[in-house]
Amino acid sequence: MQIRLMEADDCGDVASVLNHAIMNGVAHFGTASTDAKAIKEDWQATRSSYPWLIATSDDGKFVGFAKASSWKTRNAYDWTVESGVYIVDGAQGKGIGRALYERLFGILREQGYRIVLAGVSVPNPGSEKLHESVGFRVVGDIDPAGYKLGRWVSVRLYQLLLNACDDSIVPGSVRTVESAIERLSSQE
Repeated sequence: MQIRLMEADDCGDVASVLNHAIMNGVAHFGTASTDAKAIKEDWQATRSSYPWLIATSDDGKFVGFAKASSWKTRNAYDWTVESGVYIVDGAQGKGIGRALYERLFGILREQGYRIVLAGVSVPNPGSEKLHESVGFRVVGDIDPAGYKLGRWVSVRLYQLLLNACDDSIVPGSVRTVESAIERLSSQE
């Protein structure tokens, strides 16, 4: 498996895996399908601040993606992000989500982010296990959180601390994705 930064040519694959989640389950709270153009616009608007990662199989086939995004817009949240990971149907449970998250968190940590939050619709044993296995802890439930596919759905909130959040530490500026990757590459 290979993990790399997303490129414009990946937008169709990302839209496809998201549309499967949107139309067939409650892991994604969208109710209308998306397309490559909308994904590309979102990616282009955020990619310098938030990593978008693609996982491919050894033969180059798209198997999933992970990304970070803004948690909230007020300035005190500048060091907090939300994460998401989506794996193509049939490829779950093979370590792809874990590998994507580990790479994502390494970049976010190097950027200077401190906190990652994730919302998981429950019950969803696979996603719950993934988030807990990479170090997230449960910080609360929203019960119910939304209505989809004819039922009310609850969401479990998870939190992962990437860097210390001690009051004596004043967080610095957040680096760009590109800068963080350059710094990580120079350390290898």
